[in-house]
Amino acid sequence: MTSKTTTTTSSQRAVLYVRISDDPEGSEKGVDRQESDCREFAEAHGYEVVEVFRENDTSAFKQRTITLPTGEKVRRVVRPRFRAMLQRLARGGAEVMIAYDLDRAVRDPRDLEDLIDAKVLYGFAVKSTTGSLRLDNDSDIAMARVLVAMANKSSSDNARRVARASKQQAIEGRWHGGRAPYGYRMGDSTLYIVPEHAALIQEAADRVLAGESLYVITRTWNERGERTQNGAQWSEKALAHILRNPAIKGTRVYRPTLPDGSSADIPEVVTEGNWSAILAPERWEQVVEVLDARRARRTTWPGSVKRVHPFSGLIRCGACGTALRKQGTVYICVNYQRGVCSRSINAAEITTLIEQAVLSVFTRIALTPATRKARTSHGDAGKREELAALLDSDRTTLDRLDDDHYDGIIDRPTWLRQRSRLIERIGARQRQYQEQLARVPVLGAGFDLGTVATEWEDRSPAWKHEAARIVLPAVLIHAHPEGVASIVAKRREDTDATYQARLRQHREQLLARRVEFVWHA
Repeated sequence: MTSKTTTTTSSQRAVLYVRISDDPEGSEKGVDRQESDCREFAEAHGYEVVEVFRENDTSAFKQRTITLPTGEKVRRVVRPRFRAMLQRLARGGAEVMIAYDLDRAVRDPRDLEDLIDAKVLYGFAVKSTTGSLRLDNDSDIAMARVLVAMANKSSSDNARRVARASKQQAIEGRWHGGRAPYGYRMGDSTLYIVPEHAALIQEAADRVLAGESLYVITRTWNERGERTQNGAQWSEKALAHILRNPAIKGTRVYRPTLPDGSSADIPEVVTEGNWSAILAPERWEQVVEVLDARRARRTTWPGSVKRVHPFSGLIRCGACGTALRKQGTVYICVNYQRGVCSRSINAAEITTLIEQAVLSVFTRIALTPATRKARTSHGDAGKREELAALLDSDRTTLDRLDDDHYDGIIDRPTWLRQRSRLIERIGARQRQYQEQLARVPVLGAGFDLGTVATEWEDRSPAWKHEAARIVLPAVLIHAHPEGVASIVAKRREDTDATYQARLRQHREQLLARRVEFVWHA
């Protein structure tokens, strides 16, 4: 009789389920230990392990709002590997399920009921190395329900205590622990700046405020070999997330968790953190304002972006044709980031020169009786609006796809496949959009050309940029003339006033040789 039982048990196949809630370092040591104990248990009982279902850094308590195929929104604990295990058992893929412990397998009553239903329907055995998970009879099932209800209550109490502690830390300006944000490292319960990461954040802020897109910034970083904190290539979404993080301006923010599991949009606590800022608060606000404006397209002109510097995008390198971006006190060629071109020019001087030239043109227009009429094609405008809407939709879909992968709703192969298709489609539509923009005729849509010069001083950088584009598509910056000094030496007989006058005249002559205005006909 004993021999017969041993033979029957030894032929049974088993699946293992191991899980740990929190593994911020991603070492998976906890699930490794659980798997080792479960394998020893299976070997001791003569079970053949056919598959291991691992869920590392996955909560069995926290619920998320998901949408069912019917369109109904519900609250569920998202555990893809647990569901995959139930599906394998339902297909008859094993006769035994082994978990380390009851609370490693289930902490949510709904998950327990699904496990009970599957066991009743498909007849597999449920075991645990500690003996706490048994569903062999009504008494075992009743006890499991009681224990899971108690574990769920314990998790709720713990979540409430953690939230309260996090709020208190925010009130005191302390970091909440866990993984440090990009640009910092944890030490002595606070954050310390990582210089090389901080330099990238400051560079990105400069380039965003100069009118560059996140796509261009991340592309040049990837070409330079820059990598994220995880060693991955940079993406627009990752960079935007870092730049929007108030931690980089030295601010501690606490957002309470809403009933649907998401964080509140409006912070409950905002305090000064006990760590150093990477960006000054005013500069951070400017960057976020630019990013918000680009996202919402809160501009009058299709395809334009929120700008801090009015002539960014118009100032171009005379050698490679690439736009120059403002970096500190100079405009520098974007290709400088790739080690291709190092052309630069004084920002204040070129801005003043362009402004004077543009205002001179508009002053002459105001004195001219003839009126320039707009020649906008309604069909082209509609096409641009349609492409802009499609691009917005694709970007939203891409964000949702990334969130679904992060939440474990879709697996990595599916995510990669769908993501590559979306990125390819976004790239194609971006090219179509740029082609449409290139067809926009030179006109004064939205402007009274006769009053541009008088309105100029009180207008925004974005308005000035669009006004300048009406008459000036580009300003080319040529190389510094060989043998010509940047400044002139001060003579003995020079007073400060005469020297400044000579220096100003020299710089104006130098600019005249380096700057080429490309006017519309």
